[in-house]
Amino acid sequence: MQKKKIAVIGIGSFGKLLTRYLFTEGHEVLAVDKKEDVIQEIKDHCTVAVALDATDESALRSQGIEDLDIVVLAIADDFETSIICADLLKKMGAKNIYARYQTDLQIRIFHLLGIKNIFNPEEQAARSMAEILGFSGMKSNFLLSDEYSVSEVVVPKRYINKTVEEIDLRQKYEINIITIKRPIPDKEKKRSSDATQGKILGIPEGNMILKENDTLVIFASQKNINRFLEG
Repeated sequence: MQKKKIAVIGIGSFGKLLTRYLFTEGHEVLAVDKKEDVIQEIKDHCTVAVALDATDESALRSQGIEDLDIVVLAIADDFETSIICADLLKKMGAKNIYARYQTDLQIRIFHLLGIKNIFNPEEQAARSMAEILGFSGMKSNFLLSDEYSVSEVVVPKRYINKTVEEIDLRQKYEINIITIKRPIPDKEKKRSSDATQGKILGIPEGNMILKENDTLVIFASQKNINRFLEG
């Protein structure tokens, strides 16, 4: 995985989690919020934490934000600040701006500013949870867009002891298998987290045999994933 330089502006509940996860994954993360106490809380979980006004162009430039790979506007409760900051970032030439929205009007405003990468974490989480709850075999579901997802699904019983080539998900369902996770036997476990992570088997060959309790990591349209799970 290529390590990136990422700024997260707005360290609320979502921004804090995003910052922690990105930093844990090895990225260089600049955390920005106007509240000093929030910055003190996050400073040990990012590369740099700075308290500044996101509507102050000189303050933003002082952090070299325009030179970073990605800037995430994670502000949730102050849309005026968010759009002013977004406009400044565009003016400064910031690359790959991702902006958080809450309403359709906010979507239109961001689009008018020329920002195409927009997200709503609550909506995405709710949709993912709805898919997980709707199908007993689905373990996780990450929405890449309104149409496509990366999902983890337990191998259906009808495919156990069959090869990847035999089940032919690409032809039958237009599903691509990214990899397969297999439970780690107790004697091979080196740490407690292995029990949940399992062993990643890499890019599956056609002759790989699927076993009970294997998890398929798949990429496809949500419609085709649903067809596959419905059997």
